[in-house]
Amino acid sequence: MKAGAPLTPDSPISALRGVGPALAERLERMGLRRVQDLLFHLPSRYQDRRHIHPMASLQPGMEAAVEGEILDVEHLRGRREQWLVRLADGSGQMQLRLFHLHGAMRGQWRRGRRLWCFGELRTGFHGLEMVHPEWAMADTADFQAPQHLTPFYPSTEGITQLHWRRWIAQALPLADQLPDYLQGLLPPLMPSMGDGLRFLHQGEGGTPAPAHPARQRLALEELLAHHLAVRSAGAAECGAAAPKLQGPGALWRHFLQQLPFAPTRAQERVISEIRTDLGRSRPMRRLLQGDVGSGKTLVAAAATLTALEAGYQAAFMAPTEILAEQLRDRFALWFSPLGIGVGHLAGRNRSGERRSILRDLEEGRLAVVTGTQALFQEGVAFARLGLVIIDEQHRFGVEQRRQLQEKGSMPHLLVMTATPIPRTLAMTIHADLDLSVIDELPPGRTPVETVVMPDSRRAELVERMRDLVGAGRQIYWVCPLIEESEILQLRAAEESFAELSAALPNARVGLVHGRLKGAEKAAVMAAFQSGAMQVLVATTVIEVGVDVPNASLMVIEHAERLGLAQLHQLRGRVGRGAAKSTCILLYHPPLAGKARERLRVMRSSQDGFVIARKDMELRGPGEFLGTRQTGLAQMRVADLLRDEALLAGIPDLAERLLARDPAAVEGLLHRWLGGRLGYGQVA
Repeated sequence: MKAGAPLTPDSPISALRGVGPALAERLERMGLRRVQDLLFHLPSRYQDRRHIHPMASLQPGMEAAVEGEILDVEHLRGRREQWLVRLADGSGQMQLRLFHLHGAMRGQWRRGRRLWCFGELRTGFHGLEMVHPEWAMADTADFQAPQHLTPFYPSTEGITQLHWRRWIAQALPLADQLPDYLQGLLPPLMPSMGDGLRFLHQGEGGTPAPAHPARQRLALEELLAHHLAVRSAGAAECGAAAPKLQGPGALWRHFLQQLPFAPTRAQERVISEIRTDLGRSRPMRRLLQGDVGSGKTLVAAAATLTALEAGYQAAFMAPTEILAEQLRDRFALWFSPLGIGVGHLAGRNRSGERRSILRDLEEGRLAVVTGTQALFQEGVAFARLGLVIIDEQHRFGVEQRRQLQEKGSMPHLLVMTATPIPRTLAMTIHADLDLSVIDELPPGRTPVETVVMPDSRRAELVERMRDLVGAGRQIYWVCPLIEESEILQLRAAEESFAELSAALPNARVGLVHGRLKGAEKAAVMAAFQSGAMQVLVATTVIEVGVDVPNASLMVIEHAERLGLAQLHQLRGRVGRGAAKSTCILLYHPPLAGKARERLRVMRSSQDGFVIARKDMELRGPGEFLGTRQTGLAQMRVADLLRDEALLAGIPDLAERLLARDPAAVEGLLHRWLGGRLGYGQVA
């Protein structure tokens, strides 16, 4: 130990022997600042070096530990200096080939000494040999063969496994000094914090499996810390008073009378949950999950009318210009018979139009506004903002959502997504949000047939399109992102547009992409929605929100390049009318393993929850959820998918800990999140 104060779990990591300023800086970049952080830096794999293998039993390709007597040391000089060492154990002999021996080390390698070494066996010129194995002199007083599994740690440049093992060896005796915040709250089979950490670092008794109680113990505590962090951020907001949005419901009744269909039972249930929230002085924080086409927009309309009837404004934020414009058009169609105007605030507003909308919002003449990120920009002010609705909430960063909410004193918040996640998972990563699920599709929605087809059959597909156009149907043709390049994506879309225009001379073919001006994009979309255009070639800007019931064919080029959630969203653009609909997934062979699996899942399932779970399995929870968007900090031990069984008990465990020892919560958050405590402002 370095001179000075005694080593404690809270000592800076530089207090460890062997950690100088340069290494301390590298460790800090890995998030390791205190000695106790090292204890939670767990091995990624283990090697079993405990068993000594007789040399007569060795085979090429084995990794083995051997112990024997040095028979001979031969020093070979040449272009590359090396030493050949013959070793014997009574059952047989083998050879070691060593490089880079400095003077002090060379003096140890003498005939007659005993040597322990571990490495991979290969066939050499004189039989089996190990090249530069790990080794130790076995005839010294302090030698001890490995008693535990040998751990291997996640690392970075400049830090070797020997570094990690030496540092962990210094830190591990301190494990019992760590507060055990959950003592008495855990099942009897789960070990104490100290015992669990020792087992995971040393692997005593065998390789720790993910389901081992020691690993589950740490995973449970880490999941609890994340849950409490998000929940505490929500509790801070909920301490403020929100406007009570109540009314007799006349606007909603008038709205239903002019609606050509009735809400589903699932929609009615969710609307009731939201109305109850809006009628309280505690701000609503609710997450609405619903599959593609389940009718989330109707639920949003019900919430909006409740806010308006109470005399407040509502803002609806969408991730893309096209979706924001679609929502404006939908709300304008629905609300104009009720005498309610709908504004639209976008980055492409003309200056005069923008000034007029901003003035009407600030003075309260405009009650409903849709838009993208433009809604939370500086200069946007509301007279009485009571409700914020955010669609496809995973597309927005935490800071963006917070900024929009600050436009009102403490508005109610409804976030919606068509990328569903399991309920137990939502309870952890969205602990500050109540959850509603629309688990029913409106009647009349026909299942979409999904066909996976190589692009070599493109000509055959165009023939089928010709027949569909002749029968009065409409078609989407989507060109996805190519090599992360918007320019190449646009070029591919333009080439497909030219090809289809030539192949379908009797059809009107349109092109829409992200670089079109707002008015041009709106004109193309309006022509397609009205039926004046039969084929729409598009980039993935039409992924969400576009509703054309007469469109019955979706073709997705290079479908193997898209994720499951995006493919499912695109497929949801068809099957919205009574006609039988098809989604063609065109791919360019050969298919890699994960791409093949994604297309198989799309062909076999239409259930958004099934598809989302498979997407999470293929991509991993971190990428699926999006660390930046959800504010979810990176997990160190837990895996949200692998440890899903633990999630169901987390809310109850949080309640019990808060009731028994609220002060322990701060320690738990500090242990697992450290400097990242502010990540969950709005989840």
